[in-house]
Amino acid sequence: MQLPLPVSLPVNETFNSFVEGANGEAVSMLQHISGSVSASPVDNEPLNLSTLSIPLVLLRGGTATGKSHLLFSVCHRLAFAEIAHLYLNFDDANQWRPSVLDGLECLPVICLDNIDQVAGRPEWEEALFDLFNKVIEKGKTIVVCSQRIADHPVAFGLPDLASRLSWGVTYQLKPLNDEGREQALRLRANQKGLSLSEQALQFLLHHSDREITSLLSLLDRLDSRSLQEQKKLSVAMVKRELNLP
Repeated sequence: MQLPLPVSLPVNETFNSFVEGANGEAVSMLQHISGSVSASPVDNEPLNLSTLSIPLVLLRGGTATGKSHLLFSVCHRLAFAEIAHLYLNFDDANQWRPSVLDGLECLPVICLDNIDQVAGRPEWEEALFDLFNKVIEKGKTIVVCSQRIADHPVAFGLPDLASRLSWGVTYQLKPLNDEGREQALRLRANQKGLSLSEQALQFLLHHSDREITSLLSLLDRLDSRSLQEQKKLSVAMVKRELNLP
């Protein structure tokens, strides 16, 4: 089995930093899966995951609903427990051949991000179909994968692949509401040791892109600016970063 180069995952995207919002059921399932594998008393020997009665968990959602964050969270927990696993982001599929999936059914957990990127590509669809069949037959591996939801449903050309994706459990992830976005910003600021006043927080929420990934990216930039200027984060600093009068 030839694996792609190891991927460096964002260190701050873990279960502890994930704001559930309306996605608590999905989070609980993924924590249960990663915790069940980690609980094995034998080094790198997973529990029989077939007792969970699911070979696959599919996370579906639009932009900025936390799909990748949750996959990263699973991988971080497994890495901490030194449990074999693999994360692949199919946004990078052009860098690999479909044979990269060969033999992955031997791993306890496989995380496949953005599988919609290979929809309509026969060789990739066949490779995914074969992998899912082997996982189901082996009964000791769980695949956690994500799929973007766009204006039109993902059209896999292989009907049997679409069928296999329905053999597990599917969670439709919901974006955060205003309260959730506020909680996520506070949490990220605390992680960074960044002092974020209520006034600055509310200005951020009401004068910038409301998508959570954009808000967190803006907070990262403000953190860097605060360090460079040796000043506390303020509304004035937010205005400068956003080029507002």
